[in-house]
Amino acid sequence: MMRSLFLFDMTFWLYLAALALYIAYLFARRPSMALAPAGHPTEDFDERDGVWATQLGQVATLVTVFGWMMNTAALLTRAFERMEYSGTFAPWSNQFEAMAYVSWAIILGYVLLELRYKIKAIGAFVVGIGFIAMGAASLLPYRYQTADPLVPALNSYWIYIHVSVTLTSYAAFAMAGGLGLMYLFKERAEQRGSQSRFYAAFPDLETIDELGYKAIMIGFPLLAFGIILGAMWANYAWGGYWSWDPKETWSLIVWLIYGAYIHARMTRGWEGRKAAIYAVFGFLMVIFCFWGVNFLLSGLHAYA
Repeated sequence: MMRSLFLFDMTFWLYLAALALYIAYLFARRPSMALAPAGHPTEDFDERDGVWATQLGQVATLVTVFGWMMNTAALLTRAFERMEYSGTFAPWSNQFEAMAYVSWAIILGYVLLELRYKIKAIGAFVVGIGFIAMGAASLLPYRYQTADPLVPALNSYWIYIHVSVTLTSYAAFAMAGGLGLMYLFKERAEQRGSQSRFYAAFPDLETIDELGYKAIMIGFPLLAFGIILGAMWANYAWGGYWSWDPKETWSLIVWLIYGAYIHARMTRGWEGRKAAIYAVFGFLMVIFCFWGVNFLLSGLHAYA
């Protein structure tokens, strides 16, 4: 068995542990003054709750970073295996590797976000998506997980830039989708007047909305660049820039979906609930483009 598969398995379990810790952190958080029960100020709660939550959050971050490092080691090991088997140093050359890379990019984005904004509660949603991506990859049959030789069309230097840029854009959209879900949970709790500890650590709705918008503003130009690079690669490999292949078509559809989101936000003031629902919808379209097209639709990109 390839050495990288063991490292990918370890990554899966570390991301699962990180997700569990972030969820435990949410339940352990002490309510803020705004969420404290009427007549019972926050100071009446046991101070040990805050210490326990802080420790859980710190451990969750450490496990997440360690999982990301394991993911990095797995991708690097797979890269050397790829070089040995197919002469291509690109650990995102099949569906399994691509999903492992997307998971890596999602977790990296989350770690950078946590370092910048110090909001650990987002980990329960964004790290959760990274874990699901890694879990979905692990469910693929064994024959899809190995570093088999590439078909001639893929064995090109274009695979280094086109695929990595496009997959990174998917990771940004995944983060936006996770933040959209978080917004909807938070909004629902506020509408119901919930005083649950689970929501006590959530940032305010405006912050969640703004972070989701920033994630989309990172993913949108990356996807545009990835589509352009893909067209250039198609011309090199197949003699034409565009052939309306299902993957090409759905990539364009996804790009237009997020373009419509940005346009609506800038001109129509789409923020809050509408933007959150749209971010979740857009991420579902990304999932179909990334996963569904490869397995359900035949075409030149059907390498899954």
